Amino acid sequence: MRLLVLVVFVVAVACGPTPPPPGPVRGCESVIRYAPSRSLDAVAIRGEWNQFAPEPLRRRDDGTFEFRATLEPRVSGYAYRFDLGNDELLRDPVNGFTRWVGGVEQSRLRTPDCRAPLLEVTSFATNGDGALQLEVRASMGSTRARLEAPRVLLDGREAAPTFDEAAGTLRLEASGLSRGKHTVKVTLSDEAGRAAEPLLLPFWTEAEPFAWEEATLYFVFTDRFRNGDPSNDRATPNVDPLANYQGGDFKGVTQAIEEGYFDRLGVRALWLSPPDANPDGAYDGSYGQRYTGYHGYWPSAPRAVQPRFGTLADLKALTKAAHARGLRVLTDLVLNHVHETHPYVAAHRDDGWFNIGNGCVCGAKGCGWDEKALVCSFTSYLPDYNWRSTAMADQFAEDMLWWLEEADLDGFRLDAVKHLDSTGGRTVNQHLARITAVTGTKYYLVGETFTGADGRPSIRQYIGPQELDGQFDFPLYWPVVQAFARGDSLVPVDDAVRLNESYYAPGTINSPFLGNHDVARFISIAANQIEGDANGQSWGPNRPPATVDADEPFERMRWAFTFILTQAGVPLIYYGDELGLPGAGDPDNRRFMKWTGLTPREQGLLDFMRKLGAARRSSRALRFGVRDTLLVERDLYVYQRSTADDGAVVVINRGPARTVAVPLARSLAQAPGPLRDAVTGAVWTPGASRTLSIPARAAMVFVRP
Repeated sequence: MRLLVLVVFVVAVACGPTPPPPGPVRGCESVIRYAPSRSLDAVAIRGEWNQFAPEPLRRRDDGTFEFRATLEPRVSGYAYRFDLGNDELLRDPVNGFTRWVGGVEQSRLRTPDCRAPLLEVTSFATNGDGALQLEVRASMGSTRARLEAPRVLLDGREAAPTFDEAAGTLRLEASGLSRGKHTVKVTLSDEAGRAAEPLLLPFWTEAEPFAWEEATLYFVFTDRFRNGDPSNDRATPNVDPLANYQGGDFKGVTQAIEEGYFDRLGVRALWLSPPDANPDGAYDGSYGQRYTGYHGYWPSAPRAVQPRFGTLADLKALTKAAHARGLRVLTDLVLNHVHETHPYVAAHRDDGWFNIGNGCVCGAKGCGWDEKALVCSFTSYLPDYNWRSTAMADQFAEDMLWWLEEADLDGFRLDAVKHLDSTGGRTVNQHLARITAVTGTKYYLVGETFTGADGRPSIRQYIGPQELDGQFDFPLYWPVVQAFARGDSLVPVDDAVRLNESYYAPGTINSPFLGNHDVARFISIAANQIEGDANGQSWGPNRPPATVDADEPFERMRWAFTFILTQAGVPLIYYGDELGLPGAGDPDNRRFMKWTGLTPREQGLLDFMRKLGAARRSSRALRFGVRDTLLVERDLYVYQRSTADDGAVVVINRGPARTVAVPLARSLAQAPGPLRDAVTGAVWTPGASRTLSIPARAAMVFVRP
């Protein structure tokens, strides 16, 4: 009898309720808050979840408004806007994710599947001595499926965190990390096989925190820069070398990094032309010529490296070598189009991913580059992305994040920005901003909007906290070319700089430049070698010779680079400009980099550039300082850059020697000297008279010794 009772008891226990697994459970409620910029008594929300019928928001004690609801998860999420009354509808000012519905760009509420577990960073701290402290909260999904042990990788190697399942707390500590960039990746699944969204946490170990305003950016046109691995050379038959692969690759760039080439120029960041695989073969282009994808701007696969440039491992080795020296690495991000051989074209030709059918070829009759900028295709074999497709935007974001992680990138140059809906820039920005919010690691997003000197409105409309940090400064480029390359007055250059300072919002980080892959080489303009159609000249008999054989063009380059490398923002050096590489327009402006046999003039310019780069890198005033014009005339330009405790004076004199009184400002007016010219080493102690003897045809950068 006692045995029977015991058996019954055991069975009863075995059949009793199973205790739930320990640990926190993620919630499924969506929360949207709005903090109005003015006093409002009521605010409603119009959302896609109820066909945009207005719903009053709850007013909180702090004056903000709140929406809470448990919504059915949707891959596309839900569009919404705030209704402020009187037909005033507003996108959420703190949410840059957007979705197009009914021809209107609206804020997007992303609703992930709450059945999956969740990873959230609760504490993240690093320091310049190589220490890391990380705490992550791991929550079960709504089904309460038990969590598997999280996996943590530090720089690709298994780490050994502590994990308290009952509290849902993961902790990782590390010390003695080397100088450079590091990455923690945390992944988590539950016993049902559902995976949390991984955490990617890149961070830098540096003696001083880095800011993008202090960077000088160097544009590496990969195929034309340096051949480090001849085994991957493969030109396309029957194509002119100007428009063909010439052998540059990732290993060549890595060699230059490790040799200290960029360090000696004071460069802090590299911009690589697109690393994407492009189609084999040649395609019809301008001037009756056939072109290959040597430039990288015809992506033919979403996550594949151009084999002529090397492998993904080679690209990773490049960024690793750069990061060990404190160099950041950007790549071009081609957001406007793909090549017709790209798999997305066949898979999504008819479901809204591309502007096929309602588009046209840019520049054709009735299809102006500006009038049809958002829908025109660059050419018939480059289908144009439709950024109003949420599915397309999501897939692009996934591919972009793959490149970011796999190549360990530090930002992107966004190609052809004026041909995109702002959804493109906002999508990239918001995904990177989520990483920055946790780690403090700031990515740089710089756009390319090709404009004339009056193009500031076109540039500014894409810049802001939820889109681009800045753009390449075409409106400044044109007066710089007129003044420094063609010899016009310096006054319009100062006018353009002053206009920039009042026109762009604080925090804008534009990139001033002398050249890029879309304009004729600066030194060839300065040498009067460029005809009316610079691009057509690439294919004609009057292509500029291999070297410039005159002093004055190099002198003009020195003046111009003195200006560019002492401006605010992220000044750009286009590969080869630092030694006077000539060229007409595209593609002649993409000649192979010259590594040996420099003429005395070319070597002299390179030496000068190294002194300029070192001056910018060592002077806080040149990187971050407020600018004041001290003197400006047709052939004389003197200005100052100042911080609270540092100052620099830049002098460009295209005329004879002269002595002038320099009206110093700010910190230098209080404590003026001595100052040392970074170019010649000459010392200037302004004294009470503030007079300066300026040599003829001089470029001088006076910094604190």
